[in-house]
Amino acid sequence: MQQPKYLVGTLAGVAWIGMFALRPVMRATRRASLAERFEEIAEWLPAIETVVALALLVFLSLWWLWPFGKAMVELTETELHLLLPAPVRRRHIIQYAVLRSQWGILFGCFMISVFSAGGSLMVFAWRFLSVWLFLTVWNLHACGRGLWIARLQELPAATAWGRRAIVLAAVALLWTTLAPGIASIVAGLPPLGGDMAPELRAALDPERLRAVAPLLVVVLTPARWVTGPFFAGLAPDTTLAGRLTTLVWPLLLVVLHNEWVVRSQTQFEEASLEHSRRQAASREAGARFRKIRQSRREATPFRLRPAGHPETAIVWKNLMLAHRANLLVIVGSGVVAVGGVAAVVAVTGLPNWLTAIMMIGGGAGLALTPLMAGHQWRNDLRTDLLRIEVIRTWPIEGWRLFVSQVLPPAIIATLYAAAAGGVLLIAGIAAGTPTATGLVLVRPELAAALGVPYVVLLLLGLAALLPLIAAIASLSATLQNLLALLWPSWIQLGQRRTGSAAHIGQGLLTGLGMMLALALGLLPGAVLVGAWLFIQIRVVDIPLSAWELPVLSLTGVIPLALIIGLLTRVGGVLWDQLDPSAEILGAGVGS
Repeated sequence: MQQPKYLVGTLAGVAWIGMFALRPVMRATRRASLAERFEEIAEWLPAIETVVALALLVFLSLWWLWPFGKAMVELTETELHLLLPAPVRRRHIIQYAVLRSQWGILFGCFMISVFSAGGSLMVFAWRFLSVWLFLTVWNLHACGRGLWIARLQELPAATAWGRRAIVLAAVALLWTTLAPGIASIVAGLPPLGGDMAPELRAALDPERLRAVAPLLVVVLTPARWVTGPFFAGLAPDTTLAGRLTTLVWPLLLVVLHNEWVVRSQTQFEEASLEHSRRQAASREAGARFRKIRQSRREATPFRLRPAGHPETAIVWKNLMLAHRANLLVIVGSGVVAVGGVAAVVAVTGLPNWLTAIMMIGGGAGLALTPLMAGHQWRNDLRTDLLRIEVIRTWPIEGWRLFVSQVLPPAIIATLYAAAAGGVLLIAGIAAGTPTATGLVLVRPELAAALGVPYVVLLLLGLAALLPLIAAIASLSATLQNLLALLWPSWIQLGQRRTGSAAHIGQGLLTGLGMMLALALGLLPGAVLVGAWLFIQIRVVDIPLSAWELPVLSLTGVIPLALIIGLLTRVGGVLWDQLDPSAEILGAGVGS
């Protein structure tokens, strides 16, 4: 209550969760539960359980073959200094670290259960228990593996390599045993096309596998123990006694894994202390710069002359907070890469599935990236306000400084959106090749009607979108910086963002305001373009040409650019009137 900024943000975050997240769950109480809905696909559960067990073994095998890891005993430096000198047994310290990780696991189990239980209390309780068992076994196994690998580094080289050889032999023996069974599964898989469901289900049926590949079933049994409670909760005909039976082996695995971890003789203290210090150092100023290789530290987005406009230096500085690559190199190499790939695709074509993925990904990136410019990239006033005692001394007008703060996130968002547009262009060219069937980005008839070839229409369409993308990204960044000047103690400052309910709510409120401002900003441009087309087509009777698309786009962007210019002037006035002692330094009085 002493900090209303958190109250407002929290209320907005809770409202969003209630409206968009919990509402489907509450509606589910009036419908069939998830377990009842699984009655329709219950016949698939044995086959799915087999596939999941195989996938689990594949991942564990690759995980153990990977020769790197760390001592997974995560304690803060304060905890280490407090516990290590204390009269506490070693296993109790490790046990404390293991139990400490349970808070995150329990929260994850709660969220998974809430959104998958369908409103049934029994389903919720079983889902929570089964997911907790799986995540706990997984976490303990990760801790044990990390401590085992760290222990190898403490042993003599011959002993360490001998133990690694045992692991390699065990994995090789495992898959040698599994190979005949997997071959029988592959032999029973149906060919692609037609109704494959019955044959696919039969090939993975556990009863068939017991007959043709008994060793496979035996080896998969431990993996089935881990996932057994979850699948027992999905099967609608499993009795309570049958479900409780599936808990025995996972609970035993939890106990055995816990003993394996707490009895480890690995010297975890130094590794845990180093990990804790690395985490603390990553939050300090300059941490990102220290991670950059020496060869990359001299890279800059563009060449900064010794003398020139001060706003250029601010843009240069803020661009380097996000990317140190040269902008001309990025743009040039991107154009060459898109052009080369597009030329090859025009001749060879692409598979339909890859073209569809590129269309969806390119379209989503083209639409969402400029909208998220202000949210995603924070290399602007939200970072520089933390150094306001330095920035106040810069000899630059307020509106010029505001423009220089808005440009970096807008430039980066525009470049990313342009890259997504290049992906969409390649997908459009692939969809227009003779080998593509059923996929259409732009109909060839439309290109003929507009008087240009198909590829030229795609290029003109992309050229028409780029000014609009740049304007939307600029508006998003402008609004975020305006909010930072209007309520500097309310907006989350700094490059790092936390995910508390208050900050989520603040992000939602600013996002809704940005969408409203965008709609109002695009409305005058849409009216101008509509009037242009009406006069040209209806009154003057001149058909629309594809070459007009970039001009129409610029016409629609002009009102939005004027609005951004007006907001920039407002931002300059706010910067000139900003009182750091009243707005920022006073924000910590009630905290």
